[in-house]
Amino acid sequence: MRPTRVLSIALHNPTDSDDPAERVRINLDNITALLERAATFDPDFVCLPEAALQHASNHLLDDVAQPIPGPATEVIGEHARALDSYVLLPMYERDGDSFYNATALVDPSGEVIGTYRKLAPTLGEMAAGITPGEEVPVWDTPFGRVGILICWDARYAEVGTELGAKGANLVFFPTHGTTHNQLRTWAQYHGYHVVSCDKNDAKVYTPRREVTAEVGDNWKNPEVEDIDLHGGRAWLSFAELNTDMKSYAKASDTVWTWGKEVQRKYGGSVVLDVAPGDGVFVLESIDEDVSLADIEADLEMETTRGYEDRTRARIHETIEDSPLRRLDEWPDV
Repeated sequence: MRPTRVLSIALHNPTDSDDPAERVRINLDNITALLERAATFDPDFVCLPEAALQHASNHLLDDVAQPIPGPATEVIGEHARALDSYVLLPMYERDGDSFYNATALVDPSGEVIGTYRKLAPTLGEMAAGITPGEEVPVWDTPFGRVGILICWDARYAEVGTELGAKGANLVFFPTHGTTHNQLRTWAQYHGYHVVSCDKNDAKVYTPRREVTAEVGDNWKNPEVEDIDLHGGRAWLSFAELNTDMKSYAKASDTVWTWGKEVQRKYGGSVVLDVAPGDGVFVLESIDEDVSLADIEADLEMETTRGYEDRTRARIHETIEDSPLRRLDEWPDV
């Protein structure tokens, strides 16, 4: 069992300032005010929407983009230390002569431990000067492996597949809104939680295809109204998740053996959900003394991806020109 407290902040920053520096200053002021409020939730992670630092400013990249690490991440680092929390800051990044739609991952010590760069900027973003990213990283934390994707990235199944192949347990999705049904499927199929954070709403998709902690600008949803956001608006989505949860292939050769064995040996320590229509078992450890890694080793269990990779390899042994990608054609994971 690995309880993980996640706060996502749906923040719609104002866009009425024509001064780029003033716009970034206001946005950062709003972010830090909300991070101060975040202390009441005692979070392990705090996430903000896509480009929260420079909302609606991709036409001003030369004026608003900042390096990572840089001035904004230094300020966020101070708040991460005060919260003892990871903070994800989505922002336009400047690296030499290149610009990226990126998210900085700041750890509880206040240091930037990684940067994710949007793999699939829209055509409009690229026309404005945004360069596509080149990697799908994951980071090891005490709460499991953490991955990130941004908005339009969710249109591309290979991004979700690579996050699953790299063992992500918790995936953050700063966005301006797209492909939510696909993310729900990815959560179940790959066995990771997806924390979606838009400027107007926020929610979490679990491996059981559930939607939890959903808030937004709909009627009577609780809005932050006692903080001066300079004309902006914000909603807070909080969830406690168990990131010791994975998906396994119902079609696996040994699934009927370990399915019975896991209940016999670990019954009160796990929750087992079967999705027969999708060929998936979702297994969750609810015992702090029992991890899924221990159970996998004991019962020689196989994840959905593991079973499909074995199937893929056998197909290519039989059909040389199968349109299925070969294992050696995937990035090294």
